[in-house]
Amino acid sequence: MTDLRAGTPVTRSFDPTTLIRIGILALPVGNALKLVGNLGTFNSVGYGIPAGTESAAAAAPGYILGNIFGSILPVVLSFFGVFALFGYLAGRARRRILVSALVCSVIGAGITLAALGVITYAIPALAHAYRAGDTGAMVVADGFFTWPWGAILYPAVLFPVGLILFCVALWRSTPISRVAIAVAGFSGVLIAIPVPIHSIRLAGGVLGLVAGAWLAFAIRRDLAASPR
Repeated sequence: MTDLRAGTPVTRSFDPTTLIRIGILALPVGNALKLVGNLGTFNSVGYGIPAGTESAAAAAPGYILGNIFGSILPVVLSFFGVFALFGYLAGRARRRILVSALVCSVIGAGITLAALGVITYAIPALAHAYRAGDTGAMVVADGFFTWPWGAILYPAVLFPVGLILFCVALWRSTPISRVAIAVAGFSGVLIAIPVPIHSIRLAGGVLGLVAGAWLAFAIRRDLAASPR
């Protein structure tokens, strides 16, 4: 654009906090999708559920759709939320904690995506095999949630570790509510507990949704009040 009166080009300055304000919304949106996905599909496969029941649930079209929108998409959105947190804390928090939080979160989310790919697409195939007469198919499916095959999921604990490190950075270097930060950290602990108790995971999901919305609102408000 050119200013016709002055004859000089006019440039519009870009506010980098715009991307942070948009990206941070991935926290509550992703947690909301995850909670809905847990309510719809989490109690359908594994953790001692009868083979006939879990095969019927996993063979239904809703299983794949529920995992895509309730598990895979929230993890994809978490990348945006993580980088938004990193951008918000850059220049405020200690570099070592901040970089460690980012690395743990990104690696953990990547490993989680790989595991979710197996759970989303392999288990329905095993469910169809069970319903076709292969009685051992759901034993294989259940093996993804128990030792030793379930060990492939353990590195995904890096993501809640990264979340906790981000909470430490937020606590030390920002005016964000300490209650919101504590709730976010506690939700990460609940999600990371390797115990097949549905109520614990669901409680972590509810707290994650509350904390994600609270943090997103507080961070956006802080950015709006901060001088450019």
